[in-house]
Parts: sequence; structure tokens; C-alpha cells
Amino acid sequence: MHDVMIVGYGPTGMLAAVLLGRAGYRVAVFERYAQLYNLPRVGIVHDDVLRMFQEVGISEAIAPATFFLPTYELANQGRILLSNDVQPSATHGWPEFISIYQPAFEAELDRVAKGLPTVGVFQGHKAVGIVQDAESVTLTVEDRNGVRAERGRFLIGCDGGNSFVRGALGIEFEFLGFDQDWLVIDAKAKGVRPALPPMRQYCEPEQPGVTLHIGPHHQRWSFMIFPGESREEAVKPENVWRRLNRPDGATPDQFELVRAVSYRFQSLFAERWREGRVFLAGDSAHQMPPFLAQGMCSGFRDAHNLAWKLDLVLKGKAPPAFLDNYQAERGPNARATIVESMRVGQHVNERDPEKVKQRDAQLMALQAAQQRPSGQKQLIAFRVPGFGAGFVARPRDGVRGAGDAYIQGRVRRGKRQGRFDDLAGRGFMIIGRNGDPAAALSAADRDYWATFGGSVVQIGEGADALIDAEGHYNRLMDEYGCDVIVKRPDYYIFGACRSARELPTLIADLREQLQSDAH
Repeated sequence: MHDVMIVGYGPTGMLAAVLLGRAGYRVAVFERYAQLYNLPRVGIVHDDVLRMFQEVGISEAIAPATFFLPTYELANQGRILLSNDVQPSATHGWPEFISIYQPAFEAELDRVAKGLPTVGVFQGHKAVGIVQDAESVTLTVEDRNGVRAERGRFLIGCDGGNSFVRGALGIEFEFLGFDQDWLVIDAKAKGVRPALPPMRQYCEPEQPGVTLHIGPHHQRWSFMIFPGESREEAVKPENVWRRLNRPDGATPDQFELVRAVSYRFQSLFAERWREGRVFLAGDSAHQMPPFLAQGMCSGFRDAHNLAWKLDLVLKGKAPPAFLDNYQAERGPNARATIVESMRVGQHVNERDPEKVKQRDAQLMALQAAQQRPSGQKQLIAFRVPGFGAGFVARPRDGVRGAGDAYIQGRVRRGKRQGRFDDLAGRGFMIIGRNGDPAAALSAADRDYWATFGGSVVQIGEGADALIDAEGHYNRLMDEYGCDVIVKRPDYYIFGACRSARELPTLIADLREQLQSDAH
């Protein structure tokens, strides 16, 4: 009996396996393909995903495969309509986004997953049947040796847009309105990569598209395939080089084609993400056009959100009904990301001449406005919404920040300095200033907090306190008008309160939600 079975060993399944395996659970992953797909698909990851890489310990190993994109440009026939600077440090303590060579981080996640003693990765195993009862899930898998049954307490379907798991559960997709064919070209520089735009959106009605650096050596171009144009013709090398015959394109002397493939970009949302003991995550639950570079990142957020909730249920710290919070939190979050990616795609890929003129004028007005000195650095990437429902503090007088992202800044403790997570730790956490917040808790509350491995961190001066090296935490608490924050095991706030005197009420709310079957 496995604790958790995972179908699909792409990035979402890999991260889920690593997080659950590191927590000590017996995890079995079944992947239909015998080898990793050693080509890039994802081009960009955002700051919260970089924080996840930090959490699982692969940041340094993958750094050589990354490239910081300093600017994001929108241009029409070489004329820059809007140019935005990408901030080198955002909410989660990492750049807003960076480009990355996907096979590099997949290789590291694969290495970590297969190095965990309780994780089994079964490649070349195709899922062909799912049956569940009140206690377990039975998964039928097929490999070259035949068919066999595997059992687990829970199952996560991370098996992509054509998910077998979703189909087996009879779950339909809701179509949200976007459906286009695009050509995606990846190429590797034969020498030093030419001076191409780090990231430029082609707002050209004649040929909408985008180009960006992929890690340190590769370049990607994506172009809309027009209605009536054959996808098979578009990927032929002669037609690929024809499209790349442009000032910010490429020649066969400069680049070697790695792949040229057609993708159908759609906006799809699964009507439900849970069926009993089976869950959907990643592209099996939602699909979006790539104009925010949020597709895979959304899958990582699914895996990260679900893993710690499964941990609580498997440990008996929360009832199975607590797992309904997974879709309650991630569903609206992912839907908002899909809708915004559609809006951006429709805006930058506009082909109506009059609407193009209006859009270009609006973008140039924004460019002029942002060139005026303001003294403020703005984040340009879409910020994924927080949680308005799920496992967050109930609204009451004095409660702040429920469902907001919990920032990561640099802190000091003694002679050590670094990012908050590395010095303070992870898991459930009470963060306070102006004294020890736990002093306001009863002995029973402190014991309860300890059963989760919950910690208490003081911001300020003192032997064990963390010094707020960049002032991020004091500014956050000032904005909330609070001295105490209760953080969940992920990167989100359960709730904040004005002073330690109100902390017992916040902990009572948390305790009630974890113990209630009805939540």
C-alpha cells in the first residue's frame, strides 16, 4: 500500500514526488514514457517557483541553466512600444521571472526524487484503470511485462492535457474561449549567442509572435499559425527559416534548430479537481495560453499546495474533508491566471488595423508615463492572486492578511545572513515583533502548535531573533497594522493580528478549521 500514487512524471509530478518523499511518505510514480523528454518546453519560471527550487535544494545546481531577462519589450516592426525592467527581487525573494533550460531542472528534480528512499519512479508504465473505495485507490498499470494492480491511499493525476486520470474519472473541461495554433521554435547558438532581444513580444498584425532567451545558450521564437495555414507545413525547416528571416531572427549559420513544433494553445478548466481520493494537478486540471508564462508554474503551485495538505491528512492532523481546500484555493487562483493570460494574448496579438493603432498608442502612452521619475520600482509580471477561500483565517475584527502571499526577504541571525526560509525554516510558523508572541499562548496552545512542528520566530534584536536586514517584514507588519503573523506551511499567510493578545483567537480558528469535517 503506497501512501500516494502519482500518474505522470513531468515537472508537476516530479515536484509532488519530491515534496511527499521528503516528508517520508511511500510514493509511487507511474510514467508512460521510458525516458525523460529531454527537450525544452517551459521557457520562464517565476519567483514563487524559484522559491520552490530553493526549498527542495536545487537552486545552485540549476543556476548555470538560467538567464536573467533584464527587460520585457512589446514592439511592432522593431519599434519599441513599451519596455519594462524586470525586477531582480520580487515577493518571494527571487527575480520576478527568469528564463531557464527545462531539461536542466528536470534532471535535478529527477535526481532528487530517485534519491529518496521512499519514492519509486516507474517509467515505461502506462496507467490503464482506476478504481477506488472509501479507504484506497487501485491503479492498474501496464508495462512490457504485462498488467498489474497497485494500491495507494491517494492518487494525483499529473498526466498532462490528455490526462488518462481525468478521462477515467469522467471529468470534463470547461472551455474559456481561447483556441489558437502556434509554431514554437527552439534553437541553440553555434557560438556566442547573437545580440537578440532578451524578451520581446511581436505586436505585429502581420505576424504575432515572441522571442526570448532560454537559459544561457538557447533562443526561442513563437509565431501564430494563421487560419488556413497547415500545421504540418509550418514546421518544415524551410518554412521555419523563412519565418526567422527577420532582423531579430536567426540564420542557419548562427543557430542549430533543436525543435520546431506546433502547439494548440487553449484555455481549459476542469469542472472539478477531486473525485474521492483522486486529485488532478497541472495541465490535467487546467490549460492556458503561454502569454504570461504561467502554465507549468501553475502546475507547480498545485503540487506545492496539495502536498502539505496531504501531509496533514496522512498524519491524522486533519480530516479527509480538509483536502477540499485544495481546489477552493487553487481553483480561483488558476482561473484568474487563465483569464489574464487570454486577455494579454488577445491584446498583444490583435490583428484588426484600427484596434492595433489604439493599442500601440496606449502602450506608448504607458511608456512615456513610466519614464517620468517616480522613485518607485514596479513589478511587471502578473502577480498570482492570494486566497479568498480555503484554509485562511475567518474574517473578524483585527484579522489581517488572510490568504496573502508571505514575502521572503533577507535576514540575519548572528553571523549568518540569507533568505528568510533558509534561516527561519519552513512549516507552520508564528512570526512576531515587539516581544515573544508565544508568551500569549496557553500551555495547551503551545503543545498543540508543537504537534505540527510549528515554530515561533521573533523579528527584531536578541540572541535568537531574526534581524530584518532589508526592512521587508517591518514594512509588511506596518501595512497590516499588526505585530503577529501566522504562516501556513506554504508561502501564504493564515492570518495576522494586531498584537500577541489576539493570537490565541487566531490559533483557535486554525485549530477549529483543521478539526472540522464540515470545513
